[in-house]
Amino acid sequence: MSLSSRKAVVVAGVLTADAALHVYWSTGATWPASDHRSLSQAVLGGQAPFTPGVVLPLAALLLTAAGIVYGRARRGAEGWLGRLLQAGTLALAAGLLARALVGIVWACGVGVEPGGTFYWLNLAVYTPLCLALGGVVVAIAREGRAGRAWPRRVALGLPLLLVAGLLSLAYGYQPAEQRDYRPGEGSQYVDTPVARFHYVRQGAGSPVVLLSPGMGWTFAWREQAAALAREHTVYTVDLPGQGFTELRDRDFRFDLAGMTGAVHAFLDAVGVSRAALAGNSWSGGWALAYAQRHPERVSHLLLLAASGLDEPDPWSWEILKLPVLGELLTKAGSGRSAMTAAASSLFHNTDRVTADVAESFWAPNTFADNLRSIYELERGLDWRMTDMALSRTVQPALIIWGADDSVLPVAQAATFGRRLPAAQVHVLDGCGHALTLDCPDQVTTLMREFLRER
Repeated sequence: MSLSSRKAVVVAGVLTADAALHVYWSTGATWPASDHRSLSQAVLGGQAPFTPGVVLPLAALLLTAAGIVYGRARRGAEGWLGRLLQAGTLALAAGLLARALVGIVWACGVGVEPGGTFYWLNLAVYTPLCLALGGVVVAIAREGRAGRAWPRRVALGLPLLLVAGLLSLAYGYQPAEQRDYRPGEGSQYVDTPVARFHYVRQGAGSPVVLLSPGMGWTFAWREQAAALAREHTVYTVDLPGQGFTELRDRDFRFDLAGMTGAVHAFLDAVGVSRAALAGNSWSGGWALAYAQRHPERVSHLLLLAASGLDEPDPWSWEILKLPVLGELLTKAGSGRSAMTAAASSLFHNTDRVTADVAESFWAPNTFADNLRSIYELERGLDWRMTDMALSRTVQPALIIWGADDSVLPVAQAATFGRRLPAAQVHVLDGCGHALTLDCPDQVTTLMREFLRER
């Protein structure tokens, strides 16, 4: 066997072993990790489904690459088949070297958490292996091709330039902030070590705190806040990464501990010792998690299409957990038209997505910290403990869900109703995920009645 063939056997063997691992994971096994979440975090540095529909095509791709590089080493690059194998070999080399380049960036702590499992695996295994295999595949591609270097250089150089450009966009580019857009009347601010919180206070009576929805701000609760203020003191607040709240703690982490800690800081700052706590989407999960961690501070829970169950998000959100890709997709989607389309997807009654609503959704999400919070929250919110503590969450809970929710399946409403000890569930026909704006009258009525009964 020639030296080139021996090199190809090594490369093909590694690729085949990787393919075998993917086939193994397609059965539901998670070795060497303890569960799918840990496996995804260790392999990818983020969360992605390890379902057969995802991992089996990857296994097939790896096996195809193994066959191509072995075939190129044995057959050469002559003839139409040889040229096809040569092109595939060059593509494999470019892919391996591009992954190595990205790995070097991650090894510098850009885009991943230094010290985590993926960080060390990338540093010690993934990046060196990709560099070594990429070099070997380049050597195989050069066999018998002396004097024709420029096509190989172009084939290898263009992907590397592309990767460098994507990394520059992901970590260097920042969309223009729309700072001319300001909140309306009634805005107040309170300073804490965590953040300068933007909030609105209305009415008098027992306190109700409305946490702005994920990617939303106090605007989203305006109709409910005005109605509840007839009987309650209503605080509507933007948490870090939302609306017009400004981070003060530059070490703040967009995870569950960070967001529930921010709720605690706000309540202390405005002097609320105990309140009914409401949230929609992500903020419903934050309200639930805060009530579990500080039950003495929460009298009632009002959860609208709330996060909090240990279940995967839709694919379009799960993909934001991947380093580089999450940054790119978030920034690419920050334009006015893209944000308007994203907002419309949260509504069943799309006629309610007026120019005012679209602007309110788009402009604050151009602020740097708010934009960053989108992909960092998707990566950082781990609902396992929240899910496990549902049976011990004793506060009376109102669960409202839209039957046409396009983000969190309506079946989750029944799950909350079954597992929370004191829950009442309402599913609203003709309503989507952005319940406070999509179906404001039904939501307001249910919230007022629930608080009156209690």
